[in-house]
Amino acid sequence: MIRKNSRILIIGILAFAAAIYFLFFKGQGGNPGGEGLSRFKVETIRGEHGWGYNIRQDTTLVIEQKVIPGVPGINGFATEGEAAKTGALVKQKLDKGIFPPTISVHELDSLGIKYQ
Repeated sequence: MIRKNSRILIIGILAFAAAIYFLFFKGQGGNPGGEGLSRFKVETIRGEHGWGYNIRQDTTLVIEQKVIPGVPGINGFATEGEAAKTGALVKQKLDKGIFPPTISVHELDSLGIKYQ
């Protein structure tokens, strides 16, 4: 009788853990490497000082980036493509659950972004 109750308890705990996992992790769009299921979208914007990007989760604006991140000054990106590449990197970080998704000068260099 004790073994049967233990099995029922273990099954209940596993079912509860699976439910928590699917509610909190799968429902958050946190899908590393799974582009199709991301709830984040990148859109480029043209600003006063150059190009930038917005990142939305569904319809909610999560990040509005009008200047090049990680460097001093108020300069935007020189091209729409540079803004899109950097926005895509930020989106990848958000998909992995990294918040805030900071961008370093090294990452800008890796993307070929001109920031001076």
